Amino acid sequence: MFRKYRTLVAGLVALHATCFFQVNAAHGISAFTGDDTVNPSGFSDLIANPDDYFSWDLTNITYEFDSSFTSNNQIRDQIRLAFDQWDTANGTANGSNYSYFRDVSSQPFGDIRSIAVHEIGHVLAFHHPNQADGFNRNYGLSGAGGLVVQADQNNEVMRSFINPGDYNHTLSHDELDGFDYFYGHDLNFTEVVSGGDIVIQAGSLGSGNTWAEGGPSGFYRTGNQLEGVRSTSGTITFNTTSSTPLGFKTLGINWDYQNVSGGDTSSFEIVTRGTNNPTPIFRYDGFPANRFNSYASSTVSADAKEDLKHVWSNPTGGPFPGVVHVGLEQDVWDWTVVSAQVVNPDSTKTNAPLLSFHDWNQTVTGVSALPAEADSPANGITFENPVIIGRGIRLVNSLSTPSEVVELALANVEGMNLQLADLNHDTMQQLVKDERLEFIPIDPLTMDDGEQMLLLFEGESGNFPGSVLPLNRPDLLNTELFVYAKSQIGEVIVGNYALVGRDPITGVIPEASSIVLAAIGLLVLVGHQCRTRGAVARAG
Repeated sequence: MFRKYRTLVAGLVALHATCFFQVNAAHGISAFTGDDTVNPSGFSDLIANPDDYFSWDLTNITYEFDSSFTSNNQIRDQIRLAFDQWDTANGTANGSNYSYFRDVSSQPFGDIRSIAVHEIGHVLAFHHPNQADGFNRNYGLSGAGGLVVQADQNNEVMRSFINPGDYNHTLSHDELDGFDYFYGHDLNFTEVVSGGDIVIQAGSLGSGNTWAEGGPSGFYRTGNQLEGVRSTSGTITFNTTSSTPLGFKTLGINWDYQNVSGGDTSSFEIVTRGTNNPTPIFRYDGFPANRFNSYASSTVSADAKEDLKHVWSNPTGGPFPGVVHVGLEQDVWDWTVVSAQVVNPDSTKTNAPLLSFHDWNQTVTGVSALPAEADSPANGITFENPVIIGRGIRLVNSLSTPSEVVELALANVEGMNLQLADLNHDTMQQLVKDERLEFIPIDPLTMDDGEQMLLLFEGESGNFPGSVLPLNRPDLLNTELFVYAKSQIGEVIVGNYALVGRDPITGVIPEASSIVLAAIGLLVLVGHQCRTRGAVARAG
């Protein structure tokens, strides 16, 4: 039996260089070779040997969670969503965005769904394009449909690194083209209790800079080892001894909408950006008297795969006047509002000036790099430690409607165990009564479409792309904060409420633990190495 494994390295990397490519960028495909003797780099020469890669003959592939992996269903759901990405790959169009990788701010965790999508890619045949590039083994599709050597794009799901707080949930053109090359048909992934073709497990991988490790096992298809390997099983191991926790972090925001000139509301529509998971962690449907009884969400388009449209409708008693109150908690910490509209009884729509709030860290690249691992590929990848030079809260206006921010307030709510439904005016008034809420003096500030504002608690704002309000409040760091802002446009007023500073949901071993497993296989955070181990068995 022949096994291929890859290690995903984690590291606290600050502002690593990120490139953005246009729609016409070439796509990178790289694969494990079936013969390390002919190809000691471990990368297949797909031009000379177009069948030299691992692939599954099964159409229906099962996976199971080993008893070593956490039973926390929220963590497991993130793994399930990762399998869903590959389950739908054959029917997914490329779209206009090459990649959905994003790095907004360093955070103290590795995103488990991003890492799982990457590791499943290893199990399906994919290698690291950025490392393959060094051996001229990264390929793109030519105009005639064949393969040509091409440069790495440095933002695909399968690149060998990802930093804490970064996301890469959605398959890029690279993976979609590679899936078509390796398979060209649908694969169906089904979870089973035991006996799965792919096993998700947890264990120590030695290095604290490793997220996870994974890959396929199988048999040579023919006597020629360069004619491919038939994969028969796969394993993904999340590192229990990672120095940085692995999990995910949510963000909950509630809004009170009011049109002071009057008018009834039939439904409320919000488009968000940042996750393709159509099921919110929580949602808020309104006060009992002004409650929406129906909710639905859907992907906006193939060109905006992480944009979701959320629609609240069917209000109690028909269209209602007064305050509209809705809210969302989604499974990424940096989701933002693209647009928001109130639908009136006559089907006309009114824009709502919604804000979103986010933890924020400004980082610079450190000067001390970790040494390369001894068993990494030649010129093994290393990373430099990030240095945080500023921390605070980021406010982001929706992309479709200017708004004027006229009030701003914060409260330390550590230990209060507030939930999404608690983020409202009543809670704010109670915080005022308890002398916990602090209003921040500001002059009315107009924020244009998509504009950002930074409440800087400590340090420097660096290259922050928006207005900065220095507060010099290090006491507000590392605490749960209730954040309120009043925004308005014309006769429309919105109360924006959020809870920031919450700890990520982490842990991949059965017992509760603050140590999160490292990412499996091929995602190396800025600068760790990947390891390959191989053993061969021929089919009888």
